[in-house]
Amino acid sequence: LEGLLVCGRHISTTHEAMASTRLMNQCMVTGQAAGTAAAIACKMGVEVRGVPIAGLQQSLISQGAIVRRAGGEE
Repeated sequence: LEGLLVCGRHISTTHEAMASTRLMNQCMVTGQAAGTAAAIACKMGVEVRGVPIAGLQQSLISQGAIVRRAGGEE
């Protein structure tokens, strides 16, 4: 579905990662990322898939979120 963001316990993960994603902290973080992505999409006038990942990550970092990029670097 276009424009649908999934966060919290409903995200798709590997079996190994699922145990840690069910905790409240991870649920809050995915919610923060989804909300931020939606706000950026609205501001830019694009679908969520059109939000630049680097811009989303930078916005989350400016909000104090810990962002791990591909390869594990923060």
